[in-house]
Amino acid sequence: MGIDLGICLVTLIFSIKDVSCWGANTNTTSFPSKYKKPECLKSPLETESRLLATGGPANPYNRSFDSLQLPILGMLEDPSIKILFDIQDGIRYVLQTKNEYTLVYHGTGTTGMTGVLDNMIEPGEKVLVGIIGYWATVASNIAKRLGANVIQMEKPHGSRFSLSEIEAALKQHRPNILYLINGESTTGVYQPLEGIGELCYKYDCISIIDVVATVGQQPIKMDENKIDVVYLSSQKGCGGIVGLAPVSFSPRAMRKVRRRQTVPKFYQTDITEQADAWYITMPVEQRNEAFLHSISMSLLYSLREGLANVVEEGIENVWQRHADTHRYIQFRARKLGLEPYVKNPEDRLIGTTIFWAPKGKDAVKIEHYMLEKFNIEISVGLFVDMGKVIRVGLFGSNANRATATVVMDALEFALNSTDTNSE
Repeated sequence: MGIDLGICLVTLIFSIKDVSCWGANTNTTSFPSKYKKPECLKSPLETESRLLATGGPANPYNRSFDSLQLPILGMLEDPSIKILFDIQDGIRYVLQTKNEYTLVYHGTGTTGMTGVLDNMIEPGEKVLVGIIGYWATVASNIAKRLGANVIQMEKPHGSRFSLSEIEAALKQHRPNILYLINGESTTGVYQPLEGIGELCYKYDCISIIDVVATVGQQPIKMDENKIDVVYLSSQKGCGGIVGLAPVSFSPRAMRKVRRRQTVPKFYQTDITEQADAWYITMPVEQRNEAFLHSISMSLLYSLREGLANVVEEGIENVWQRHADTHRYIQFRARKLGLEPYVKNPEDRLIGTTIFWAPKGKDAVKIEHYMLEKFNIEISVGLFVDMGKVIRVGLFGSNANRATATVVMDALEFALNSTDTNSE
């Protein structure tokens, strides 16, 4: 009976006439319209190969990229749910945490930022924000929109906070939440996490840490460092593509969520709603009740396979590979006479390195030269000293000596070319 029904359905589908999406009948009915078909969409999309070395999205791992061609499963199927569980385990592994409330938002890293702040902040609460570049100013903006009393402490670009400075601010302001950036990609600064969690326990506040530019590149050790909440993105050290924002909430953070007097403002990133959708608080048997919103299986495939790459290599080996690539870039940069933006070597972010454009050279022309001559995309800065710096990002699949050699060789050609001279 099931086979007969399937044959009938297939016969019905292919007997439909004048439906151009099936491609079987070109004599489709034409309906008058005052809107012309866009000429730009009458030909298939074509793009060129790029080596992405900007500090933004990187070239994904091969497994991650190839997975985008896999057949799309239904979101409530058993294999799809297993993919969710695989991703949760992978995120816990790269973060070095056992947090139960570990899942993924659909959106960019900024979605993750917005989501965790919304879940943790109630109107009127004090939020202490440590600013070492552009992204913390975005967090301040979001926190203010959520009704928080935002207190900013700021360091000059290219430097980070000491533990004593952080403790002094906690002691003075007694905030409900401390927000810090572990790796600030706009300035190339690394803010160590050691001791941060202990201070937040001491002063009874929740720590929220942006690890977008460090996860899968440098150790996070979320549990060991007693960090309460982190968010990241799918496209950098995780080796996927842009579109997903993993998050992890500690038991201590979830106790604060459960004590809320008001509900979070954004439905889609409400951690209690998402916990049902990721089967943390909802049994798989009740999958139809767990539905929150449609999900992109292709993006989840990509993240799952990116994480699988990290697991296969081993997180310690991944950290070592990124550290080795960073040392090589610094070595080549010294030979080229490039001045690091971050003076203290211990304060430098491993995955994204920033140099001042040499005297007599135009950073924008260097950027264009490398793209036009070598199909390599670097950056001239993002919101901080734009046009004055050269920003090179090598992480994920691009964090290796061979790729670094290609990028630095191209940069040497660019610096030696008169085409990149300033006017």
